[in-house]
Amino acid sequence: MAIRTLLLCSTAALMISTGARAADAIVAAEPEPMEYVRVCDAFGKGYFYIPGTETCLKIGGYLRFDSNYGESPYSGENNGWDAFTRGNITFDARSNTEYGTLRSFIDLRSDANNVNDTRTYLNGAYIEIAGFRAGYADSRFDTWLNSAGNIINDDVIDYTGDRTNQVSYVYGEDVGFSALLGLEEGAGSYDTGFTPVPSASYRGDDFPHVIGGLRYYKEEGMGIAFIGGYDTEAEALGGKLRVDVKFNDTFGIFVMGGYQSDWDNDKGPGGTRKRNYYGPWDGDWALWGGFSAQMTDKASLNGQAAYEEDGTFAAALNVEYMVTSMLKVQPEINYTEFGGLRGNGSAVGGTVRLQRNF
Repeated sequence: MAIRTLLLCSTAALMISTGARAADAIVAAEPEPMEYVRVCDAFGKGYFYIPGTETCLKIGGYLRFDSNYGESPYSGENNGWDAFTRGNITFDARSNTEYGTLRSFIDLRSDANNVNDTRTYLNGAYIEIAGFRAGYADSRFDTWLNSAGNIINDDVIDYTGDRTNQVSYVYGEDVGFSALLGLEEGAGSYDTGFTPVPSASYRGDDFPHVIGGLRYYKEEGMGIAFIGGYDTEAEALGGKLRVDVKFNDTFGIFVMGGYQSDWDNDKGPGGTRKRNYYGPWDGDWALWGGFSAQMTDKASLNGQAAYEEDGTFAAALNVEYMVTSMLKVQPEINYTEFGGLRGNGSAVGGTVRLQRNF
């Protein structure tokens, strides 16, 4: 009996000891407290702190699918049905410093026209601080005036050169008075496709192009803006003036005019015309105008018409419908009447865009 009692007591003691060691092991194996991602509300919605830093990051972008029908508004060619897909992703990092907000921005795109025509490229990458910007992006000749209207094919009458390396300084804010001064490289071998190469090619030279602008907005979407540039390669000036008017919360219009010097120069190879980076339209001058009308909470009607002195007229009308807060469908009809260097005849076509933002 004594031996049996001894065995039972030994077994119980062993079990208690083993359990204690297991409990210690469980406690020792517990992970470190997790550092959750913190929301950053200092720069607007969508930002979060990069763990371990005081830098706020916003990841965004969109997925777009375009279906094009009929004749091209750019060339008049009958393409039947043509499809285009784009995936876009952006990284916007910001942090507060003693000099103001330090911002770095990256914009990546992948386009697919068909099986054999796909490409991934850098659409923009730049650093901004205290009003200074340095990097690669759309020319300020475009973005300073907010492009044109809310139209898919808004550049049938072209209003800007392509993306470019640039440095610039902006004094002021989005609302009120602001001024811009900068240098731009040009756009490499960007080809408009409108007139025979090399006369349609833009290229930078050893000395950068000079650009400057003035702007005054009383409120978002209403005001006047000017931008001008000097192309050191073509030795030509170009400028645009835009006026935006909002009549009420649902209806607004814009009018934009462009002028360039030395349109019919013969500085190119073999006496061909050398294109001005700050005058991509055909002729000394060009005009754009359009409207936007908010019909319902989800639908808006947008229109635009444009004309270049050389003789081409383009018009477009679309409806932008927000299926949900981040998904839109935008059917558009286009009409172009060609003239001058772009030939004769007319084109009627359309595009239906499906886009999901995030």
